[in-house]
Amino acid sequence: MSLAFLVPLFLLGLAGITVPILVHLTRRQRKNVVTFPSLMFLERIPFQEQRRRRIQHWLLLALRSLALALLALAFARPFFDRSALSLGAAAGPREVVVLLDQSYSMEIGNQFTRALNEAREIFDGLGPLDRASLVVFGQGARVVTRSTGDRLRLNSALDTLEVSSSGTRFGPALKVAQTVLEESELPMGDVYLLSDFQRIGWTGDEGVYLPAGAKVIPITFFEDPPDNIQVTDVDLIRHAVSGRERITPIARIARNGGVDAREVNVSLELDGQEIQTRTITLDPDGAASVTFQPFTLSQPHTRGTIRVPADELTADDVRNFVVSPGTALSLLVIDGSGGSTDASLYLRRALEISDDGRFRLIHRRTNNVRAEDLDGTDAVIINDARIDGGSAERLRNFVQAGGGLFLVLGENSGWPASAQDLLPGTAGEPRDRLQGRGGRLGHLEYGHPVFEPFSGPRSGDFTGARFFRARSFVLSDSAIVLARFDDGSVAFAERGYGLGTVLVWTSTLDSFWNDLALQPVYLPFVHRVSEYIGGRTEALAWFTIGQVLNLADPGALESAGLVSTESAELSDSTDLVALTPSGRSIEFPSDDEPKYLALDESGFYTVRPPASEPERPFVIAVNVELEESNLTTIDPEELIAQVMSPAPDRETASGLVQTTELQMEDQERRQALWRWMLITAFGLLAAETFMSNWVSRRAVGATLTAT
Repeated sequence: MSLAFLVPLFLLGLAGITVPILVHLTRRQRKNVVTFPSLMFLERIPFQEQRRRRIQHWLLLALRSLALALLALAFARPFFDRSALSLGAAAGPREVVVLLDQSYSMEIGNQFTRALNEAREIFDGLGPLDRASLVVFGQGARVVTRSTGDRLRLNSALDTLEVSSSGTRFGPALKVAQTVLEESELPMGDVYLLSDFQRIGWTGDEGVYLPAGAKVIPITFFEDPPDNIQVTDVDLIRHAVSGRERITPIARIARNGGVDAREVNVSLELDGQEIQTRTITLDPDGAASVTFQPFTLSQPHTRGTIRVPADELTADDVRNFVVSPGTALSLLVIDGSGGSTDASLYLRRALEISDDGRFRLIHRRTNNVRAEDLDGTDAVIINDARIDGGSAERLRNFVQAGGGLFLVLGENSGWPASAQDLLPGTAGEPRDRLQGRGGRLGHLEYGHPVFEPFSGPRSGDFTGARFFRARSFVLSDSAIVLARFDDGSVAFAERGYGLGTVLVWTSTLDSFWNDLALQPVYLPFVHRVSEYIGGRTEALAWFTIGQVLNLADPGALESAGLVSTESAELSDSTDLVALTPSGRSIEFPSDDEPKYLALDESGFYTVRPPASEPERPFVIAVNVELEESNLTTIDPEELIAQVMSPAPDRETASGLVQTTELQMEDQERRQALWRWMLITAFGLLAAETFMSNWVSRRAVGATLTAT
């Protein structure tokens, strides 16, 4: 530690003290001989210059000199240099970024409270030139305050924070820190990372690299993993009884940790009322399933919750869901009455196999489609039937209004020429495909929604099916080919008509012309085709934290559990209000298009037009990500090593010159020695004034006495 000066030029003022004294003490009397004719008229007076050269009042001189010296030193801004100035390590004005983990695992013990207290200590230790930012993060990152030296503002922001329902992701938070440091004018940066450092929050592929010279300071909050019980999943099995929908909930309960077996009460709540409770026994790190009694689903947007007793990690103790009656897809299956066998046997069996009862099937063996058959129907499957002209026109109007049509060509198929423009092409005569052991599908359009689920590896193989017969098919100009046989002929085609869709399959869906019905891909293929022509996606019983729902999109609302008419009415509403689980109100005015609702709280969101109180409002269930309950930690040094930039090279050395200058100014501001020097100098001047007056009065008194 050495004494340094911020403005050393003012030290020249010390010369104003020493030079006059030296000149006075070193000056000698000179004899100047003047030739004069006579001295008789002059009086001889002894010259007293030698006596005036002596210093008579040393104390006064010392006081005056010391006061002036302190003034010069004060203007030179002295400070004690406590840093080792080097390129690799320099302390000085810092851009401080505090990254505070807000994920729900931080509620264990008092981790989050400790993190808030640690953040306060960091802010209280800021220097006069330091600036700080507060960033909270979970799955994403949010800047609460940015680059400010106002400690009161920073501490006030901490008082508004609480644990969220989000999981842990370090990448977004470190990206924000990287941006703040890169845009800062201060040369040094410190990133304080306050977290429980769960391994799931870091993959190593985030691509975050902090600027050279920045430091990451991890502050860990580890607690012993608690005996945690969580609701991991809920299956909602739908079935019809006497024309009414009934649901059987099956919950899966898991336990992490523990020592001995433990009895756990699992409850089922509907619309906020507990209706059933089951007791199970869980071994340490064990799991079990709980089946509740079926309940009748009579009201739309019925809120349900599976709950276990609260423990240290409360966020995963519940699983919310919303179910509504009438969300099943209504399908009308028509097969030809002339068939000797049930051509729709495999088709009907595949559509009846569904855990959530997503399909409501009506089967008629006829060649005639009546108008009443189409009421309340979402899609029609014509399976090996000869359709007359009147039925074709009714189907044309049905498709044009938004319905779906799936035409399966078989031995007895027929379509009137008057409605040929409705189809994606013209069907010809059946052709045998006895090429060895039969033809196969040679090309599938995996980018289409029907085949997209089969595009991944081990997600379904259509090449195992053999096709022995199929009808020739000549495409129209507006048709799209979704699948071809290995000889290039059309197997599957599509055409949009009005608001609806028409699909044509040129072979059968039973085991008569091919063996596709015997392949594992048959059931998911039939389900995907039915959902596609029905124009409705699978209704989700719940969403996950971090997802976003567009309230202006009818398709998105249908996926959230609304039927088509309800979703259209809600999406067409000019204004909407969403109430969050915490009671916060989010308004979506009519000019806000699209209306994105970020689902960042666990519980139930209620959406309705403003100033309305519907009896059964539209409700969205949101659950936490269960990955956050995995409390396996990562070594903070492993994370830091992947985000730190290499040490600065010679090209960046010039930038560190400014670092040194700012560092010196910061140290001088922190110590503020000049204030004490000025106070001391003024005190010395006051004392010198008092003493000089006393000496003057004493000298005058002595002179009068001598006279």
